[in-house]
Amino acid sequence: MSHSTLSKHIGLCAVFAFLGALAFAQINKQQIQRIEAALPEKARVAPKKPRRLLLWNTPFMDKSPHKGYTIPQAEYAFMAMGKKTGAYETTASDDIALLAPDKIRQFDAILLNNANGPWIRPTEKDLERMKPYGTTVEAVEMVLRKSFLDFVRDGGGLFAYHHALGGNTHWPEFLELIGAKFDGHPWNEEVGIRNEEPDHPLLAAFGGKDFRIADEIFQFAAPYDRAKLRVLLSLDTKTTNMGVPWINRKDGDFAQAWVKLYGKGRVFYCGIGHRTEIWWNPVILRFYLDALQFVLGDLDAPATPR
Repeated sequence: MSHSTLSKHIGLCAVFAFLGALAFAQINKQQIQRIEAALPEKARVAPKKPRRLLLWNTPFMDKSPHKGYTIPQAEYAFMAMGKKTGAYETTASDDIALLAPDKIRQFDAILLNNANGPWIRPTEKDLERMKPYGTTVEAVEMVLRKSFLDFVRDGGGLFAYHHALGGNTHWPEFLELIGAKFDGHPWNEEVGIRNEEPDHPLLAAFGGKDFRIADEIFQFAAPYDRAKLRVLLSLDTKTTNMGVPWINRKDGDFAQAWVKLYGKGRVFYCGIGHRTEIWWNPVILRFYLDALQFVLGDLDAPATPR
């Protein structure tokens, strides 16, 4: 089922009704109430101008491991957060045409909503309406790849969380753009998280402190490199169960959130976002709103590697 475009003109109740009509959107009234109660009251800074955010859902939702328990909750949280705070207006879609060169520039930033699979690659069904960009899947994909990278390089923002690293694994430049490759999730339990830069503007939600959280925790492989990223949060190996199997990294470097620059653009990634209850955690929602304001271009924060 195609996920149609949503706009700021849809009220929250209407959003719920729309989501409820989708086979994959399993979100209930109690979850909505919890999300709304946890939303920040206002944005950290006033937008410099009206901001438009594309919330990108994978077109391969039927194959998504997060289709029923985090994607719809996160979508609702991000849309409601923009509406409540006025920080941005949201378009939620899986329409590949929005990534084309003449469409993508209407947005200030793109949020990858746990979007997995080769979503930059059009399907055969997409080709008919994508004729202006090529006549084969391969040709259209090359146009969309360039369009996406150029968008960020020229000053657009990119916000990615959790399994967004599971998208477009066939496209090396995409992994370079985000900054790492998914290399398994040894933990799905409560872990310690180290606040690496307590005074960083994007970490204000944590009050300068380390914290604990229960979630599915990733480890990362190349192109992950601290010399190319400004790491904000990492796994605290001293307060985390390091006896779990499938730990591949031997250097103890398990970054969990970072920022980077890509040309004139701003990139944010965080691994937190697997469990449903993450989306009514007020501290995480505040953290993510601040990060969105960073990628949208309103909240200034250092992004060069330390």
